[in-house]
Amino acid sequence: KRTHPQLRMSIGLGMSISTLLTAVVSTTASCNVMAPGINVAYDASSGTTSSAYSETLPLLPAGTAAVSYGPPNLCTSTKSFDGMVVVGAPLSVSPSDSYFAYSKMIKGSVEIFLDWLLTERTPRGLQVGDQRFSMRFEWVGDASSKTQVTPALAVATRGNGAHFAMGGYSSALTQYAAQQSFADGLLMVSAGAASTSVFTQNNLTFGLYPPAAVYHDNPLAAIAAAAADVDANQPPASAATDSQSPCFAGGGGCLASLRVGFIQADTLFAKSQCANGEALGAKHGFEVARDGAGVALIVTIPKAPTDTNEVDDALRQLRDAGVNVLVGCTYLSTTKAIIAALERLDWSPLALSVSSSVGTASFAASTRDGWWQAEYALGPSPWHRTVPTVGNFSGMTSADFAARYAARHNEAEVSYHGASAFGGVAALVAAIEAAGTLETEAVAQQLAASSLREFYGDIAFDANGQITVGMLVLQAPDGASSSTHSGDPEMVVWPPEARATANAVLAFPTPPWAQRRCRLFGGGAALGATERAGIRYIEDGRAYIEEIQCSGHGQCDMGGVCVCTGGYRGVDCEDPPEEEDEHLRRVLLTTVLPAAGVIALLALALFLVARRFKLAKRRRQLVWRSTRKPPRLRSKASGEYHLFLSHTWSSGQDQVHMIKRRLATLAPKMKVFLDVDDLEEFGTLADNVAASDVVLLFLSRGYFASKACKIEYTAACRLGKPVVVVHESNENHGGAPLEELRDQCPDECRAHLFGSRAVVPWLRSEVFQLVTLKKIVAVVLSAGGGEAVAEPGKQAGGGGEIARVASEPSTLPRESRVGGSSSGKLERAKAASAEAARRATARAMAPRAPAKKVECESGDLYLHKELKPAAGLGPGPGLTLLYSRHNPGARLVASQLAATVAGCVAVEAPAGGATSVGGGRVLPLLVLNARTFEGADGEALAREVCGWRAAFKETVCAAERTRQRQEAASGLAKLTNRIEELTGVDVDGDGDVNGKCLERGSLSLSSNVHSGQVSLGEASGRAQPKHGGAVGEASERVRSSSSGSGADSEPEEPAGGVEMGRLLLVHMLDPEDDGCRFEQVMAQTPQHLVDDKLYSQIALPWFHTPDYRAAALAVLSHTLVKEGSSAPSSRARGGTRWWASTRSGPVTERRASGQLMFRRRSSAPV
Repeated sequence: KRTHPQLRMSIGLGMSISTLLTAVVSTTASCNVMAPGINVAYDASSGTTSSAYSETLPLLPAGTAAVSYGPPNLCTSTKSFDGMVVVGAPLSVSPSDSYFAYSKMIKGSVEIFLDWLLTERTPRGLQVGDQRFSMRFEWVGDASSKTQVTPALAVATRGNGAHFAMGGYSSALTQYAAQQSFADGLLMVSAGAASTSVFTQNNLTFGLYPPAAVYHDNPLAAIAAAAADVDANQPPASAATDSQSPCFAGGGGCLASLRVGFIQADTLFAKSQCANGEALGAKHGFEVARDGAGVALIVTIPKAPTDTNEVDDALRQLRDAGVNVLVGCTYLSTTKAIIAALERLDWSPLALSVSSSVGTASFAASTRDGWWQAEYALGPSPWHRTVPTVGNFSGMTSADFAARYAARHNEAEVSYHGASAFGGVAALVAAIEAAGTLETEAVAQQLAASSLREFYGDIAFDANGQITVGMLVLQAPDGASSSTHSGDPEMVVWPPEARATANAVLAFPTPPWAQRRCRLFGGGAALGATERAGIRYIEDGRAYIEEIQCSGHGQCDMGGVCVCTGGYRGVDCEDPPEEEDEHLRRVLLTTVLPAAGVIALLALALFLVARRFKLAKRRRQLVWRSTRKPPRLRSKASGEYHLFLSHTWSSGQDQVHMIKRRLATLAPKMKVFLDVDDLEEFGTLADNVAASDVVLLFLSRGYFASKACKIEYTAACRLGKPVVVVHESNENHGGAPLEELRDQCPDECRAHLFGSRAVVPWLRSEVFQLVTLKKIVAVVLSAGGGEAVAEPGKQAGGGGEIARVASEPSTLPRESRVGGSSSGKLERAKAASAEAARRATARAMAPRAPAKKVECESGDLYLHKELKPAAGLGPGPGLTLLYSRHNPGARLVASQLAATVAGCVAVEAPAGGATSVGGGRVLPLLVLNARTFEGADGEALAREVCGWRAAFKETVCAAERTRQRQEAASGLAKLTNRIEELTGVDVDGDGDVNGKCLERGSLSLSSNVHSGQVSLGEASGRAQPKHGGAVGEASERVRSSSSGSGADSEPEEPAGGVEMGRLLLVHMLDPEDDGCRFEQVMAQTPQHLVDDKLYSQIALPWFHTPDYRAAALAVLSHTLVKEGSSAPSSRARGGTRWWASTRSGPVTERRASGQLMFRRRSSAPV
C-alpha cells in the first residue's frame, strides 16, 4: 500500500532522463530511475487535487531549474561507498520565487549536514546494515506554486530514483507535496511546514516544526508570568516606570486586566495558529475579546498587505474591543504592516506576539538598519543560535552550526528554518541506520519511535508525525535598533532555563509610542521622526549615536514629554537652571509669539484659499444674468428628482452621461435621475418618472423601439410631465433624422412630446453645447423646480446686446406663457407643495394639469466663462465684409456680423468686382445653404468666388514681394554700415559716419533713394582715390543694388489698393434658413471650385433659433477679429496672420552638411 511495488520499474541507463523530463536539467542521479507512477495534480480553480497513473513523469514549465548536492552518480563507480541514498525534494530555487530566501537557507543547511556526514564523520557516510552509503539531494524548482510543487517532487524523486523525499517551505505547498510523496510510497521529512493538516493526511510525513496550534502557547505563558510579576510589585527590568494602568503601576490588577485578541494572515499556516487562540488564552488566564456574536475576535488581513486602510480597519476592531495583548498569526511581511499600522493609530498594546518574524534573518537585518518600531515585539521560534544544547548525533552546538553557515554564506545569519532542515536530515539518517534498510516501512517505524537530541532540540514525534519540542520565546530588546547595540537583535526570554544570560528577561509592558519616540528622538517627537537625539561619534570609520534620554537631565513620561530634574528646562531638558522670569520671557519670545504668528498666517492663508475655491466654484455655475446669483432649486426628498434622463443605451448612453456630468457643475443642487446611477428595480421606472419635475427625452437611433424608453415616455405623457426633447442628429454618434424619429413616436404621445416646445439639438462644440444645457436648466426652473425664476421687473428671454442682434422673429412654435404675477407664483407654490405631498403618500398615476409657473429662457442664465462677442477690431483701419447679392442669406449674416463687431462694415459686392470696393482690407463672405450655387445666381456666385480667391492670391504675392524687398533693404543697410566702419567715409550721405543705419533699417535708406539723393555715388567716387579698386568695386555694388530697388522700395499693393482676405465660410443648419447637410452643399458646388480646395477650411455654423444664433455670432465675431487683423502672406506660409505686415517672416531651422543653418519659411502663395 505504501511502497506501490507495482510502480517500481527500472529502465535502462541508455535512456536519457532529459528525454523523459522534457525540460528538467538534472541527469546525474542514482541507478534506480523510475519514471512511471501516480501523478498528483492541483487544480487552482477548485482548490482540489486529482491523481492518475502515468507511464511518464509530469511535465514542468520550460526552463525549470534543478540543482543537486552530493557525490556523483555511483552506477559505474563504487570506490568509496557501497551505495548511495538519494533524497528528492521540491524547492524554490529561483531568486524570483516568493520563498527563495527560506529555501536558500534550507538548502544551505542540508549542504552543511552532507559535508559533515561524508567528510567529517567517522566513519564517513551512513551505515545501512553492513554497508556504508553516501547521500545525495536532488532539488527541482517549485516556483513557490501549488500547481508546480507536486510535479516538481515527482520529477525530483521518480526521475532520480530517490529513496526518500523532503518537503520544501510553507504549509500550503507541503500540503500537496505530501500527497505526491505518499502516492509514490515515499517517506517525507518536512522542514518547512507547521499546519497539522499536512501531517494527518498519511503516516509517511514527518515535520520538524511544532504544530501551528501551539505556536503562541509559550508567548502567552511568558506574558502571563510577566503580568504576575507586575502584580507582585516586581516589575521586570526595562519595564516602563510611568503610572497609567495596572500593568504600569504594579501592585496588582495587571493580569486580570489583560484581554487578548488575534489578527491572522490569510494563509493555511497562519489560520492554523489562530484557530487555537481562544483555548490558549483561557489556558493562561487571559480574557478573550469577542465580537457581537460572542465568538472569539479574530480579524484577517492579506499575507503581504498593500492597502494600509485595510490593516488600520482590522486593528481598530481589536482596539475598540478593548484588546491590550495582540497575537499575530503572521509572516514577516504581515508583521511589518501591523507594526506600521499600530504606530499610525497610536495604539500600543501592552504586548505583541508575532510568528515567523522575530528570529528570522530578515527581521534581524531590518532591526539593525534602524527599525526601532520592532523593539519589544515577541515571537515564537523552535530554535535560536544561543541555545547551548549539543547534538548527540552531529556533536555540534547551535553556535557551531551558525558559524559554519555564516562562513559558507558571507556572514549571513541562519534562523530556525535552516536548523530544522539540519535536524530533519539528521533524524532521517539516524532512523535509516536504526532500521538497517532503505525500505520505507521500516524507516518510518524507526522515525516515529525516535528520540534524538540534536542542537535543534529533542527530536521526537507525536501521533500526527510532528515534533514535540517546546517553542522558545524571542524578544527584540529595547535599543536593538541603536547603532551602539552590539548584541543579537533578539534574545531568548522564555522559558527561563533557555535564557543565554540572567538579564535576558521579558520587557513588559510595552511603553506607549510617544514615550518611545521621546527616548529616541527627543521630547515631543512626532510620528515620522528620524533624527535621533544623543551624542554622535565615529569609531573605526563607523558613525554611532549614543541616545541620551532628555539630555541626561530627566525622563520621558508616557505622553512623550521630558520630565526634567535638577531645575533643568526645555523640550529636551537642555536648558540649565535659571530665573523664572527669564525663562518665561524666553519661552514667550522663542515659542509663544512665533507660534501665534504662524497660526495667524495659516488662518489667513486658509481663509484666502477657501474664498478662492468658493469663487472658482461659483464661476463654474450658472447664475442669473441680471443679479449674478445662482438660481435656487427647490430641495428634494429622497427618491424625488428635478430631472429624469430618458435614453436608450445603444445610442445615447455616452451623451446623457455627459449631460449629467455637465449639469453637476452648472447646477450642482439639481437632482438628476439616471438609470445606471439611481435605478433600484426595473419595475419602478414609471414611479421615478412620477417623482421627477421634468422628463428629458434624448432622441437617438432606436429610442422609440426601446421597451424601457416606452415605459418612460408613456408615463410622462400620462402624467402630463413637462418634457424637453434633445435630439442627436449626428449619425456617426447614434443619431437619426428628426422627422424619422417623429414618425416613430406613437400617435397618442406625439402631440405632448413634440408640440409643447421646440426640439433642442445636441451639439459637440462647447459653445453650443452650453446653450443646450442652459435651455435644459431653464425648463427645469420653469417647471417649478426653482424657488425664483427671474428677478422682479426683469423680462424673460433677455441676453444682452448679442441677443438683441439675434432676435429676429422666429417661425418655430412657442409654448404658451403664464403671467408672472405674485398671485401666479403663490398658486404655483401651492401646487408644488400639493404635488410633493401626493408623491410622499402614493405615486398618483392619473394625468393632472400642471401648476401655473413663470417661464424663463436660456438667455436669462449666465456662465462666467461663456464665450462673449468680440467688442471690435481695435485701432487701425476697419474691415469690409463683402457679400454677394447672388448668395441667399449672405446679406442677413453680414449685417448681423457688422452690427456685432465694431469697425466692420457689410458691403454688397459691386458688379465691377472686388477692386471696385474702394480699397482697404476686405473679407469676402460665403454662406452655404440649400440654395447656394443653384440656378443663374449660382453661376454668377461661382464667378465672384473665383474672383475673390484670385484677388486673395494676388494680395498674398504682393505682401511676400514687399517682405522680400524689406529684407533686401535691411541687408543693404547692414552693408552700408560695414563700409562706413571700414572706410570712415559717409557713404549714405547722412552726415554721420558709421551712424545708426542698422537701427533705422530700410526706412531711411529707402527714403534717400526714393528722393533722388546721389550721396551714395558721390561717396563712392570720393572713396576710390584713397582706398583703391576694392572700395570702388564695393561702392559700385552698393549703387547698383540701390538703383535696382529704388523704384520698388515702397510697399507694393495689389491692383486697386484692395487687401483681400480668404473666404469666410458660414453654414446654415436650420430649415427656416434653407439649411441643409454639408453633403448637399458639396454636391451642388461647381467641381472646379471643389478641386481648387474651396472647402479646405472649416465652415462655421449658423442657427435660426435666437439663443443658438447668439452663440454663433459670438464665435463668428472672434473669428472676424482674429482674421481681420492678420496678414495674407503669413497665412499663406502656414502662420496665423492674414494681412500685410512690415515684420520679417518667421524663421525655421534645418541642418545641412552637418552644420546648423537657418532659412525663412517658404513664401509660395496658397
